Amino acid sequence: MLDILASELKVRRIFCLSSWVNKQNPSTLIDIELSIVSQKELEQLTSLKSTREVIAVCEMPVLRFNPKQLKGLSLAVDTLQDPGNLGTLIRLADWYGIETILCSANTVDCYNTKTIQATMGSIGKVKVFYGDLRDWLQASGLPVIAAVMNGTPARKFTFPSDCILVIGNEGQGISEELEGIMHQSITIERRGTAESLNAAVAATILIDRYFGQVS
Repeated sequence: MLDILASELKVRRIFCLSSWVNKQNPSTLIDIELSIVSQKELEQLTSLKSTREVIAVCEMPVLRFNPKQLKGLSLAVDTLQDPGNLGTLIRLADWYGIETILCSANTVDCYNTKTIQATMGSIGKVKVFYGDLRDWLQASGLPVIAAVMNGTPARKFTFPSDCILVIGNEGQGISEELEGIMHQSITIERRGTAESLNAAVAATILIDRYFGQVS
């Protein structure tokens, strides 16, 4: 919750247990409508199976995207369906200081409750845009790099300082619509027998290799 309060999200109201309030610095709660509720009431306010001590109601930000303003490493997500995967990617972007994630229109909603829970507060620190991924990638003018099963080994790939890394669908990978505009396809070399990697795990490895070269 402290991550949400420190982010750019506008918190309208907080529902919490008295035990949570007692642990907070009063200055962090100024101008926020605060409702102290019971544990049972808190559980009734959410569809999540496990609720701790606090829930915040925030305004959804209205974001404007200009593909020409992208710099450094940006992420693009093509038809990702698992809310936990997207939430982990948002948290991952926050960890590495990646400012922007571009999502195809049919990618899972970043405001899905499971996605938000998986971000662990990072939802307010990374800008997530939904729209025509093909148009945005082409308009950016940046190298577009696809994470695929069969491509140039990532260990041997030199990342451009400014580029977009595309993560595809959990089962189908990158869509045919986007395949034709990729500048480079890279893969994480497999040494064992596992069929594939989780999308968020694969993204973590590739992002770390990018920063290992560029930083």
